[in-house]
Amino acid sequence: MERRTFLKAVGGTATGLTVGVDAAVAADSGLEPGTWYDATVTDAVDGDTFDVELDDGTAYTVRTLGIDTPEASGYTRYDRIEEWEGIEDESHLADWGDDASAFAADELPVGTECRIAVDGESEEIDRYDRLLAKIRYDRTGTGSMGTVYNRYALEEGYARVYSASMSDTDEYWDAENAARAEGVGLWAGSDPENTPEVRDDDVAETFHPNTSSVGTSDGAIPPSRVPVWAEAEATQTLGDGAVDYGDDPVPLVGVDEAANAALLGGQPIQEDHDADSEHLEHFVFLTNLVDHLTDGDRPGMVLVDGGHRQFEAGHACSCEDAVFYQRYLEGQGIELAGVNALDDAAGPSLADARAVLVTSPENAFTDAETTALREFVDDGGAVVLLGSSESTAAGRSNLDDLAAGLGSDLRLNSDAVTDDANNVGDADLLTTTAFNEADFQLWSAYSGDAASPSYVVSVDTVERNATTLNEEYVDLTNEDDADLDATGWTVENEEGRAYTFPDGFTLAAGETVRVHTGDGDDTDADLYWGAGTFRWDVDEDRCAVLDADGDLAADESWSVPDVIIPTVSESGDGLNDEWVEFGNVEGADVDMSGWTVEDEAGYDYRFPDGFTLADGDSVRLHTGDGDDTDTDLYWGSGSFVWNDGGDTAFLTDGEGNPVRDHTYPAPYDVSVTDMSLEEEWVDVTNGGSSILDTSGFTLEDEAGYTYTFPDSFGLGAGETVRIHTGEGEDTTTDLYWGMGIGVWNDGGDTAFVHDDNGRLADERSSDDLGDGSCDSTICVGEISESGGGLNDEWVEFDNTADSDRDMTGWAVEDEAGYRYEFPDDYTLTAGGTVRLHTGDGDDSGTDGNLYWGSGSYVWNDGGDTVYLYEPDGTLHAEKSY
Repeated sequence: MERRTFLKAVGGTATGLTVGVDAAVAADSGLEPGTWYDATVTDAVDGDTFDVELDDGTAYTVRTLGIDTPEASGYTRYDRIEEWEGIEDESHLADWGDDASAFAADELPVGTECRIAVDGESEEIDRYDRLLAKIRYDRTGTGSMGTVYNRYALEEGYARVYSASMSDTDEYWDAENAARAEGVGLWAGSDPENTPEVRDDDVAETFHPNTSSVGTSDGAIPPSRVPVWAEAEATQTLGDGAVDYGDDPVPLVGVDEAANAALLGGQPIQEDHDADSEHLEHFVFLTNLVDHLTDGDRPGMVLVDGGHRQFEAGHACSCEDAVFYQRYLEGQGIELAGVNALDDAAGPSLADARAVLVTSPENAFTDAETTALREFVDDGGAVVLLGSSESTAAGRSNLDDLAAGLGSDLRLNSDAVTDDANNVGDADLLTTTAFNEADFQLWSAYSGDAASPSYVVSVDTVERNATTLNEEYVDLTNEDDADLDATGWTVENEEGRAYTFPDGFTLAAGETVRVHTGDGDDTDADLYWGAGTFRWDVDEDRCAVLDADGDLAADESWSVPDVIIPTVSESGDGLNDEWVEFGNVEGADVDMSGWTVEDEAGYDYRFPDGFTLADGDSVRLHTGDGDDTDTDLYWGSGSFVWNDGGDTAFLTDGEGNPVRDHTYPAPYDVSVTDMSLEEEWVDVTNGGSSILDTSGFTLEDEAGYTYTFPDSFGLGAGETVRIHTGEGEDTTTDLYWGMGIGVWNDGGDTAFVHDDNGRLADERSSDDLGDGSCDSTICVGEISESGGGLNDEWVEFDNTADSDRDMTGWAVEDEAGYRYEFPDDYTLTAGGTVRLHTGDGDDSGTDGNLYWGSGSYVWNDGGDTVYLYEPDGTLHAEKSY
């Protein structure tokens, strides 16, 4: 709801409200951890989500704690295949997502009496305001309430353990591990031994996000113990008591071979920045480092500690936050698992592990846990500590205390290391090639058999800010000296939508081919995807080029902050009455240093160095002179910039990436054309002459419930898409909100459509649309009673039946008795819509458009009634406005 909240502040139309207002919040509910509360199931939403009501009437949406089931078909884009060990087939997951939903409905059907409890070690609510709880029920019919659904779903192979902070995480891992070993349920499709290698290249550059430097209990760490330094351009921001490395290289990794320990100043296994860093080799380096500490002769798992409040901590991570490192290790035949208690028998055993990774622990290790790790190290295991410049004081202290408890002098320095020159888009996200190759042999591909590719291909341009499908494209260049047979090669976006090169296509040495999103005739220089909708998201996406073996050949990722342009004021008496407004809906402060805004004529303004737009705030850029503030900036132009007749404001970040544009008048014709309050859907139509990229568009009701259109969803010219409130699989004609409750008010409601800048595109009341509750098979839909010409006046008719209807002899009348008869043999197809214009034009044969041929307006601006008559004169439907 962040975007709508911002719009209220700057003059939005609809009132914002957090979705799920009927659900109670655990922090306000008085639920005691470990206490079981009697409840009744009111809905089985999917395999791991239920609606329940306590005996006192309090309602909750419960996300079953400690487990995760696959997403049902239609929602697989929210699943990550990397989370499911040994499974490579996404359709297999989708099938088991449907099976898990059915399993949930069978085990806990509506009306089932149950008990719920929150866990004292876990968060009580998730980011979607769902209660995180266990559910007990009586599946034996004995009244015992002895089955805990969460664990039973694991045992039956419908779920995986979700490695969070729950007290039973290790016991749940045992249940999943047993199901995997026996191939129960979805695990029948798991084959980790045959998982292909990924990202296993020689170490050329490594990634160090939000990193501190490392030192020792005595101060600076000797260079011979440092395998990786920051580049020379890096700088330290020093805290109290920090070691200042001055002009010396800043160490990012330290090693204590006597203690089988290492310390990284950052956490490259954290998945938050994987899209920006997946071309780097930090996974290879870290895995080589583990083997270096164990002398390469200890097999077993790599464990990630999650029992000390690391889950979703921001400055730390659990196994759940390291899914891409998990997938890398799986390709090397190594299992990554989470462990919450190091000193008991449940969960993964230290005896079966080669290393334990510990990120900044918010809670201190107990003496028993430290002893267990010390014994693990004495037995040849390795401990790798991973800090963060964002660590809390407790996290830093606890990490250093653990190092001391293991007999190591390694310490996390009290600083933050940044690098404006060597990073992946942010000075806090460092990259480096400064390796200590004299003292460490950590730089070869882990498997040792990764062959260098026999090609060099680059992604030159991804044109993603397009208005037509063929204006959206990606340019690929063969940088090699030899021609490249691209048969079987693919280009993919972040969602996995792929284009496959034609058989026999050759990209000549040094040549570039442009892959357009739309249709066309392939040539040596231009290829055509043939997609019906846009493929590249403007804000955040990835263009991956894969060779015929599925190996990554080239990669380009981008992510720009979500800054919108809600308003342009193009006219006024003075230069400062002309302005453009920018709003930050990113969810975090945005440094706009070096950003530019430009008009269509090429006049451009550069944001001041150091200018930061706070989260949720807006700033107005005036054309004239003035003193810059947080809320008002001044271009300093001596003349007007924004064209009164129409213009476009283009916003670009400091690296030249397009962030947003705002064209006025609006370059689209989007309208709400129908809705059903009872059946819970709204139709949105593109009345323009070209396909419309609706990325970032939203649909909202009067209460503020908001649906956001999928990234790169293209709505064709003249096409209509129906947004259903419930769940389903998105298509070009039907989209699904995925809400577990009704949205549209039965007593009447209004649908608002906003564009990607939060600008109101259309609003329609159910009263104007007949609310979709027509009892007839042919219903009167939307009515446009005014406009600039006769064909801007029209009325729509919808066939709600399951069969086509021959409209020969049917007639339309207004209150004054003006009459129109449908053409002979005209057919309105099942589910189809026809728009009857008042003026002249060429009739469609089915659906589409019909023309009355009237020489004057028919529908009264002040109010009228549309009457639809059957061939025998029977009134079939009517609608007044």
